[in-house]
Amino acid sequence: MSYDLYCYRSTSAVPNASEARVLVESFNADGEAGRTNDTLSDMRDKVALALLEQNPRLEQFQFDYAEIAKVDGISEQEARARYQHIELNPSEGDLAIQLTVYGDHVFITIPYWYRGSDADRVFSELSRYLRAVRRTAGFFAYDPQTDVAFDPEQTGFPDHLQYDKVVKEVPKIVNQAVGKPNKHWWKFW
Repeated sequence: MSYDLYCYRSTSAVPNASEARVLVESFNADGEAGRTNDTLSDMRDKVALALLEQNPRLEQFQFDYAEIAKVDGISEQEARARYQHIELNPSEGDLAIQLTVYGDHVFITIPYWYRGSDADRVFSELSRYLRAVRRTAGFFAYDPQTDVAFDPEQTGFPDHLQYDKVVKEVPKIVNQAVGKPNKHWWKFW
């Protein structure tokens, strides 16, 4: 469970939540089907480089294509074709923001464990990443949790109220997922 954002290329040249929703559905369908767009690898590389310049402590995940091929029952060549994205992960002890860079979009995910000033720091760092992607690729940002599309250079990240709301609910969600009653054990009524 995570707070997810997308950076996307707009065909309308303005942030548009309807357009972003359609694109996100397309990105997800392509990912599930194993379809990739390798014609945009130059843009993918430029965006990844800009993010690494923004935070040199990000670590690029190295895919083990032979192992992926074995586990998925495909050829190594097919594994390389399916996994062309660049995954940038935080270093040990850094804010947990994972960035997955494709040629036509960037997927960003943040775990629901930050509160207060720590959440402020996460969203401040997120805003810097969003601006770097905007400057490099011209992508707008889309927050599916709030259904808001925006230009990170113009407005920055609006707020993290929705994130904070879910963080408060996480203990309850976890208890329900593992089947624990919400009632304390010592209460008999």
